[in-house]
Amino acid sequence: MEDGGLYLPEGQFTQEALMGYQENGQYSEVGFEHNPYSTDYSEEYQHPQGEFQALNHVVGDGGVGISALHFDTAEELLWMGNQNGHVTSYYGTHLQKYTSFQVHPNEGVRSLLTFDRGILALSQTSLRCQLRRGIPVFTHSSCNMSEMQCMLQIPQRPNQLLMGGIQEKMIALDIEKVKEIQVLPTGGSCAVLRYNGRYVGCGETTGKITLRDPHNMSISHSLDTHSGTLSDFDIDGHHLVTCGFARRHGNLQAIDRFLMVYDLRIMRSVSPIQCVVEPCQLRFLNSMTSKIVVMSATGQVQIVDTADHGSTNIDIFQLDTGGGMAMSFDVSPSNNCLAFGDEHSGVSLYCSSGSSEPAFNLFSRDTEFPHPLPVYPSMRIDDPDACYSCIPLPHLPPDQTQYASDNWPQRFARDVFRPVPEIDPEILDSMKMVGTIGYAPNLGNKKRNVIKYNLKKNVEKETPEREMHTSADHNSAYKSATVPKRYKKNDIKLGKMGVDDFDFDLFNKTSFCGLEASLPNSYCNAMLQVLYFTEKLRIILLNHFCHRESCLACELSYLFHMLDTGQGMPCQPANFLRAFRTIPEASALGLIFSEANSISRSSAPRIIQSWNRFILQQIHQQCTEEKVATNLESRSVSPPPVKSLPGQLTAASVDWSRSSPAKKTPDPAAMAEIASISKDMADVLSGPQKTEDSPVDDSPVAQLMGMRQDKITRCSKCHTRTTTDNLLLLCNLVYPEQATLNQKVTFGEILASSLCPEQVTPAWCEKCKKYQPTTQSRRLRSLPYTLSLNAGMDNSADIAFWNTQMHLILEESNGGGGENKSKTVQQQAPPQGQKACRYGASCNRSDCKFWHKGQEILKEPDLDVGDKLAKINKSWVPFELTLHLASDGTVHLSRERADLEFIQTQVYSLYAVCCNVIDPANPDVTNLVSSVKVGPTYHARIGSPVSQWYIFNDFTINPIPGEEAVWFNLKWKIPCVLCFTATTLSPLLEELEYKNPISVDVFSEDKSLLQRAGGKRITFTPLAAEEMPKKGDLVAIDAEFVTLNQEEAELRSDGKVSTVKAAHMSVARITCVRGAGRLEGVPFIDDYISTQEQVVDYLTKFSGIKPGDLDANFSSKHLTTLKSTYQKLRFLVDTGTIFVGHGLKNDFRVINIVVPSDQLIDTLYLYHMPHHRFVSLKFLAWYFLKSTIQGVTHDSIEDAVTSLRLYKKYLEMKKENKIMENLTKMYDVGKELNWKVPEP
Repeated sequence: MEDGGLYLPEGQFTQEALMGYQENGQYSEVGFEHNPYSTDYSEEYQHPQGEFQALNHVVGDGGVGISALHFDTAEELLWMGNQNGHVTSYYGTHLQKYTSFQVHPNEGVRSLLTFDRGILALSQTSLRCQLRRGIPVFTHSSCNMSEMQCMLQIPQRPNQLLMGGIQEKMIALDIEKVKEIQVLPTGGSCAVLRYNGRYVGCGETTGKITLRDPHNMSISHSLDTHSGTLSDFDIDGHHLVTCGFARRHGNLQAIDRFLMVYDLRIMRSVSPIQCVVEPCQLRFLNSMTSKIVVMSATGQVQIVDTADHGSTNIDIFQLDTGGGMAMSFDVSPSNNCLAFGDEHSGVSLYCSSGSSEPAFNLFSRDTEFPHPLPVYPSMRIDDPDACYSCIPLPHLPPDQTQYASDNWPQRFARDVFRPVPEIDPEILDSMKMVGTIGYAPNLGNKKRNVIKYNLKKNVEKETPEREMHTSADHNSAYKSATVPKRYKKNDIKLGKMGVDDFDFDLFNKTSFCGLEASLPNSYCNAMLQVLYFTEKLRIILLNHFCHRESCLACELSYLFHMLDTGQGMPCQPANFLRAFRTIPEASALGLIFSEANSISRSSAPRIIQSWNRFILQQIHQQCTEEKVATNLESRSVSPPPVKSLPGQLTAASVDWSRSSPAKKTPDPAAMAEIASISKDMADVLSGPQKTEDSPVDDSPVAQLMGMRQDKITRCSKCHTRTTTDNLLLLCNLVYPEQATLNQKVTFGEILASSLCPEQVTPAWCEKCKKYQPTTQSRRLRSLPYTLSLNAGMDNSADIAFWNTQMHLILEESNGGGGENKSKTVQQQAPPQGQKACRYGASCNRSDCKFWHKGQEILKEPDLDVGDKLAKINKSWVPFELTLHLASDGTVHLSRERADLEFIQTQVYSLYAVCCNVIDPANPDVTNLVSSVKVGPTYHARIGSPVSQWYIFNDFTINPIPGEEAVWFNLKWKIPCVLCFTATTLSPLLEELEYKNPISVDVFSEDKSLLQRAGGKRITFTPLAAEEMPKKGDLVAIDAEFVTLNQEEAELRSDGKVSTVKAAHMSVARITCVRGAGRLEGVPFIDDYISTQEQVVDYLTKFSGIKPGDLDANFSSKHLTTLKSTYQKLRFLVDTGTIFVGHGLKNDFRVINIVVPSDQLIDTLYLYHMPHHRFVSLKFLAWYFLKSTIQGVTHDSIEDAVTSLRLYKKYLEMKKENKIMENLTKMYDVGKELNWKVPEP
């Protein structure tokens, strides 16, 4: 070949030789006087036609070089990116322009990649994701992105994107969360990324290629390819082919005409391939694994066969680049098409010569195109029967308000109504009539819940994405006929790893903690959040400390501490619910359920209001002074009746769920059975009522929420009057009777009358010795600082009253006219949730779905009254109200009455609403949510001290506008509890601050529950005074559990087992071991936890717990209550102790305590490699410590000590820099042994 004059002495082509090739692969006579090859063989042999031929050519946007090309892997689209940061797509082989958009203002596009959601465009310092239609999804940039060059997505990491560049970092990005999850050091650069199913190839500019494991991105092999810079490489099957530069004449680089070929089976190079063109970029033709497409910078393309590279047949063609450089190219997934880009913004498309209808993909999905513009029929102006109304009117100019056709003479017009949509005849044939309503099955010709697309009505519908972003577009919820997504109950879908597989971050973008709802009686989650965000009540409960086992105030204190320190992660109120269901009064009131979703539609408001009254009563009693608390502890569950004063009357109320708590007065005479039942219920609901000679018990809760009142009873027969002193912790709203429903009554008037009610009811009269009609009235002595209101709404009469009042407010807002009349208004600004048309008055689309100035918008007349009030920002419930207390004990809304002396005034603002949410499609599905105005104190922990309304739906938390809190659509959103707080507090409450009540004394107050003192076996050494843990001290911990309820699973139709209900575990043993000092490895806590609930499985093989170990009558262990051990752990957490253990996340979850992450050292993660299985403690002890543990059963002391030793071993390996080396060896040994410890 050299004597033919094709090569220069340096091995390069002459210009004449380059121009001597034609597209069909034959020589031309350009640069040669005579071509001996064409002359000798022209008659006997015809060179076969080239593999590819030119099909189409377009000039791209921007007029600059095409820096990136990419064939869409799902649709018939070709994507190009230029050096000005602009991306354009072309549809089909005709290269019809589809979308065009800018991804960066000044940086060029360096790589393009499509995936299911859209297109990814990588520039020098950023990554842009857009839908194929051109809508932006996200833009990601970080300090780790300085000189990006390439990106790759592999099947082993379907939600991750690998990005590399001419920098020392390779980034793994989660494209679902748009978060960098891993930054890998490359040691040089990573300018090219390729994948072949076994390896991820990373090409460095120095000519070195590293092959990485796609699972953990560890380096498996390295190849040194070219002596100079690497230009490109590709992998297919077991072949790796590269092109680049070679160093010649010292340090000068020239293009290497040889393609280096490597066999990945033996990791060695094989015979290189010599190219006719100067290789700059190359790609494999995947369907023909032996062929490679090689392109030079001057626009020559050669098809090289790796299996037959010695053939005399040369397939080569020249691109039409207009004299410019060829910059990029790509091969379609079907291998039928090639695309090339040049520096003059030209895109050339070549197709396979033997393909009649080339396609980019073998199986492409349909591409979404915009709807075509409507074509209207033509009509003559002199046609008397022409229907001009079928032509939509254009938009008016800004300075005009009416059309000329508005003055059309009436005699030339007639009313034509919209025709009724035609019903499918098959639906009518299969319809079954029930009364006046017809029911028919879905025919299957449309998807479920799908209707015909209508641009004009699309604005009025609420999409799921807008429901998730409530703060951006909350008015859309008012227009929705269904329950918004933020109000619906979300169930935790358990995966293979249990709760760990569930991504709670998708449901809570705030820094506040939600509450899980997987346990029975978790219906109270909404009210627990209300109590937590009642600031002073939270401080009162956090300061509470006592030793009673089933103390709800203590459990609320521990729960609130978890919510304070949880940092946005959902908490589980397991210990609170455990104590709650052990209280007999709660069971007697019907507040205890055995399943998580047991409350029905009708009972939910009544149950949550009874729970509210019960919990306030309990924490009031448990937060009283120590002397009073001691007296209460000495009483039985049902306190004995107190002898009443002469002439005292006792009410026999039937609806005990709505009555205020009051102590029962005994009946000295023999009563009927109904009277006995009533008094038994009064015993259960007895409250802190005292007679005149006995003061009412005081507590911090009473100071905050209590209302002093005088209950006056007067017999209508003997006129005996009795006054008793009561403490009221909440108020039940009492609504007028049916006769006054049509009169407008404000919320403040209802509240004032409910605080001082008067009623006539049968009651026992001591003087008459029988039941008599009795007038009962209440008079307040003081107003509370926090006002809790039970709204009722558990019967149709209450709901009808609310509905009527809302209708009256709406009629008043509409000027007394009928609110059902349709109105049109002209908007001067786009309504919320709708965008303005970019063309403005120049828009000529009759069905444009965007907003135009002066556009008339029709108000729908079929909205619920609550939705209509929400649209005009009105509600029956006010955000603020003022109450005035008179000297006679009555409450008024103003000081207008001159005959009254007012002794107290309070201004209240609404801060919480608890609602019952009912799904109209399935009325049996009900859910309790709370809307809370979170104050500045809570926001100050994470940022600026502001106030914001949020909706708390178990573990789902979303910010909402304040108007949504008082938006009540009574078809699905029923108010249950309303909470108001006073704007001014007493000095005592203002100065109230949090002081941690848990001190070191919890270790000295340790007591065993064993009744047989001689049978107790002590397995731990208590801490001495000088050994008390300090901040940073190590403590090894382990816990064992028993099962209270077994796991429930079901077999799905695809053959997989799905977990329906997780097992309910309870802690049975907790062990803490010293982590340093003279007694290192000696336990100082080894408590067996007594439980009052039935254990279904002791899990003896895994826990070491045997039947009888948790029974105080038979156990020989150190048996204590959970609360006693919990207080010790809380002291260690608050002190700053660092816990060492194996699988601590699950241990602390069952114990129900939150430990900050910086206080956790988990050997489960220390000895774990990414994308590999977790290793058991038993195998780690055998491999690293050469010890055998967990023989017949587990022992928590042994496990805790082993975890401590493993941590010490880890520190040694870290000091020697041998962690990865030892972990790799351990995983290799584990795979060989199938992760089973050999028998000794």
